[in-house]
Amino acid sequence: MNTDREIAIRPPAGLPSESWRLMGTLAWGAAVGVMFVVIQTIVTLIVVLRGQTDLGEDKILALLEAGADDGFALSIATFASTLICVPVLVGIAMLKKDSNIRDYFALKPVSTRSLMPWVGILAIFIVLSDTLTVLLGRPVVPEFLSAAYSSAGSLPLLWLALVVAAPLFEEMFFRGFLYKGFASSAVGVPGAIAITSFLWAVIHMQYDLYGMATIFVLGIVYGLARAWSGSLAAPLILHAITNIVATAEAALVG
Repeated sequence: MNTDREIAIRPPAGLPSESWRLMGTLAWGAAVGVMFVVIQTIVTLIVVLRGQTDLGEDKILALLEAGADDGFALSIATFASTLICVPVLVGIAMLKKDSNIRDYFALKPVSTRSLMPWVGILAIFIVLSDTLTVLLGRPVVPEFLSAAYSSAGSLPLLWLALVVAAPLFEEMFFRGFLYKGFASSAVGVPGAIAITSFLWAVIHMQYDLYGMATIFVLGIVYGLARAWSGSLAAPLILHAITNIVATAEAALVG
């Protein structure tokens, strides 16, 4: 008897689908990660340097550092990296002989019945996480997000970047490409969930260790939803909901 969890890592009968295994996934994943950082850096520089005349090395470094909290630069860089890196991910998957893109990235609808329990779990997690954050005397809204919201320039653009573009690339990369490759290797589904959650937390360097730990646990929730539903749509929707809540909190605080 097939289950959605089995379909998540096993191609449908009559439709063979191959994926990059552990080393190939790590190598291609590292390449996409570097590409992502380069695009983010270049686009941020272009945005923060516009209209500047004094372009000494110290000034450029200072502007780049300031750009990390610049909401407008964040929006443009997020859209740029998503528009470039998502097609690259699809192309890398297609390089693998006998790969099937729909299966590789689990591009299938998710039923409301399958999704709603995970939305409930996410809601409970957000409430518990925010409560713990307050009890620890820490700000519910990270400083960088407050700064980004106040300097967004165009709030609709920032909302679209955080709620649509960022989840799209990150889920295609972590719970799509990386998950499939790791799950098809010796580490299996549990290893895929743990590794992708760890890597996803690591890229959020704008957070402190507490924030990164929170993101790691969120990654576990997203990964379990991906494995249970067999669809990338589940973690993508959960990710978008999380970012809606976080951005709304930033708006309220601001």
